Amino acid sequence: MNAEFNVWLLIVGLVVGAGLVLLVTMDGRRRESEIDASELPREAAWLSAVLAEDGFEVSPEAAEQMLLLHRAYLGAPPPDAIEEDASPLDRSVEAPPATPTPDPEVGGIDPAPD
Repeated sequence: MNAEFNVWLLIVGLVVGAGLVLLVTMDGRRRESEIDASELPREAAWLSAVLAEDGFEVSPEAAEQMLLLHRAYLGAPPPDAIEEDASPLDRSVEAPPATPTPDPEVGGIDPAPD
């Protein structure tokens, strides 16, 4: 009788132990794949409101576009190599001149006399 009870106690202990391990290691965060298209406008409105509290004025439409672009980025394959010195915002566009040159025909400042 005692041996059967020990086997039953071992089985219950293994099940309870496995349940505790699953509970401790469980990750309850939501994934991008769990958010459907009907929830996207609410997520964009929430993001816009949070950014407005931080002093950034972002419209819900712009936030929705950013979320769509972020999902497209996550769906893309990883880059071949990441350059350490390149900025993520670095683009192949020339920077505007430091001081704009006014156009005299538009009513800007006349160039300095020679």
